[in-house]
Amino acid sequence: MLSPLNSSLLGTAALVGVPTAIALLAFHRRHAPSVVVGAGLLVVLFAGAFGTPTSMWYVERGWALLLAGGFVVATSLLPDRSLIVRSTTAAVVAGAAVAVTGLLRPELLGDLDSRIGGQFDRALLWLDFSGPAGASLEAALRAMADIARRIYPALLGLASLAALGVTAYVSKRMEGIEDAIGPLRRFRFNDHLAWLLVVGLMLLILPFGSWTARAGGNVVTFMGGLYVLRGAAVLVWVGTAVVSSGWSIALWIVAALLFYPVTLGAALVMGLSDTWLDLRSRLGVEAEND
Repeated sequence: MLSPLNSSLLGTAALVGVPTAIALLAFHRRHAPSVVVGAGLLVVLFAGAFGTPTSMWYVERGWALLLAGGFVVATSLLPDRSLIVRSTTAAVVAGAAVAVTGLLRPELLGDLDSRIGGQFDRALLWLDFSGPAGASLEAALRAMADIARRIYPALLGLASLAALGVTAYVSKRMEGIEDAIGPLRRFRFNDHLAWLLVVGLMLLILPFGSWTARAGGNVVTFMGGLYVLRGAAVLVWVGTAVVSSGWSIALWIVAALLFYPVTLGAALVMGLSDTWLDLRSRLGVEAEND
């Protein structure tokens, strides 16, 4: 849902399928079912290469391949580190490869930015704004599209972490491991990453220029997404510790979806607070890395 590389259904699937296939082939090459699944995924996702693929087809598969390579390298070099560390390392490696390409070919990176950002404007062409509230709705959606066009790298980073979570889950399940990635309520990451959020806020607020402001906005968005997820983990732990009835848990979930602005705000505050207060330990649970 977060990925801007979604020109087609298979383009969206490539972000998950390609890293999963590469991981299965790299780490389970002696396990026949894993090899068959991995090879099958690659055949399906790269079938368009035999026709006339668009430029976005190459972008989607290219990023997925970079992400897959980064994840294989990170898992090979850091096998004992948590999934979030290995996934973030993979995303950083893939992003660094794109940045180096941009330094060598600036016009290529500019064209890529224009193509990906243009997708948000093209999506509005499919909507009808002829109703009585059409003008205000169009203005609101265009403002949202403009924001998305600026922060799509952060959205792609968050989508990539989610995709690698699926990759890790499938890989572990193919090994027969039941608890493949651990429960959400134990999710956490290195507390020192809070300084990255501070740097992002400085770049966003201080008058350093448009590009630094955009970089700061992407850093803040990416870290904000991680802290919302961390806060959600705290809220889930509190909910499961207090509520034991399945119907009560379902009611909590429905209420969280209906009042999502409040839920997101509370999750962000809880996530940030957990960095300094370690709320789960204070509430009597041993926080664990997953």
